[in-house]
Amino acid sequence: MPAFDWASYFKGIGAPAAPLYEVSAPEYLRTLNKLLVNEDLSTWKLYLRWQLLKAAAPSLGNAWRKTNFDFTQSLTGAKAQPPAWRRCTQTVDQYLGEALGQVYVAEVFPPENKARAQKMVKDIESAMGRDIDAATWMQPATKRVAHLKLAAVMDKIGYPDKWIDYDSLRISRESYAGNVERATAFELKRQLAFTGKPLDRTQWVMTPPTVDAYEDPQANTINFPAGILQPVFFDSSEDDVINYGAEGAVVGHELTHDFDDQGRKFDEKGNLRDWWTAEDAKEYDKRGACIAKEYTGAAPGVADVQQNGKLTQGEDTADNGGIYLALAALTADLQRQGKTLADTDAHGRTNLQRFFLAYANSWCTQVRPEAMRTQILTNPHSVPELRVNNVVSNMPEFKNAFSCKANQPMVHAEQCRVW
Repeated sequence: MPAFDWASYFKGIGAPAAPLYEVSAPEYLRTLNKLLVNEDLSTWKLYLRWQLLKAAAPSLGNAWRKTNFDFTQSLTGAKAQPPAWRRCTQTVDQYLGEALGQVYVAEVFPPENKARAQKMVKDIESAMGRDIDAATWMQPATKRVAHLKLAAVMDKIGYPDKWIDYDSLRISRESYAGNVERATAFELKRQLAFTGKPLDRTQWVMTPPTVDAYEDPQANTINFPAGILQPVFFDSSEDDVINYGAEGAVVGHELTHDFDDQGRKFDEKGNLRDWWTAEDAKEYDKRGACIAKEYTGAAPGVADVQQNGKLTQGEDTADNGGIYLALAALTADLQRQGKTLADTDAHGRTNLQRFFLAYANSWCTQVRPEAMRTQILTNPHSVPELRVNNVVSNMPEFKNAFSCKANQPMVHAEQCRVW
């Protein structure tokens, strides 16, 4: 990309010198270089001015916020902006997330909840180890490295061990836009300071209040903020059956990402390395293709677009593997307590039925058709309905739990599974 003045750019943002740069998407930069050469300067100025103002719009006052909301409305279908309290909370979480996180954790995530979540994660990792051993399609050489990778996974639960120090960031009542600008510069400077230093695997990408989770293949970590360790995912007042069905499936999902169609390309140290035998890689791709095919087709509630199973294959693989691992971990956990999946509660529901109900309830959601359409076209996650129905329809355990018959809608004739 010679048409861009990289030296001036790096100097302008204060980036330290680096001996090399890793280019992960060379074709993108080649194409961008052609645009820099072929488009006239006035067009670039207009485009960059628009990008800057759109990014700044939420902090420039109500008129700007309204215009920005009107622009995105067609993509989301939202009828009104979120209330001011929610916008303010989201902004604090975005720019001062770990400062907010300390207060949040003290309020809603006591040490005993963290200890219980840690036990669940370890149970699910043990289940993954047994699943690797039981895989008839993997050869010993591949299994050996898979176990090395599993053993090297770092579990991060709730919040960081060391909080970000915001003392050098000035927040004032003079200008909201100024606060946002300084907070943005603060985070850029903090990130650039990692350049050239050893990888710090303890750093978090998400803030503690975030209701989400993630796997980082290059750091080989799985990460569960305190926000997703709350009801309906994780409830300290509920038993393990409910928590393994909801949050346990999330934990299994993120762990499976370490071994999905993309995660499997990284080794135990987070290096991009092919550690699979040719035969095992072929067997993996065959199972992955089954999932991609199963998720390709009509999407619930949206008529004019189709779900692309190749786009969502990694997340679909993680969904299907995650619930299997959670169920295997729960089975072992109940056995240690002298209980079984067949035991019933006061309403006559078996533990196995309660497990699946907890999983389904964790996906209850409302999405407007416009937002659903945008998700189907761009998001690597399948729509929520498929993340429940396709997953459990692949499981003989679900069929048995609810006495489903062959050829019924919730029983797939070809049941796809990688993990």
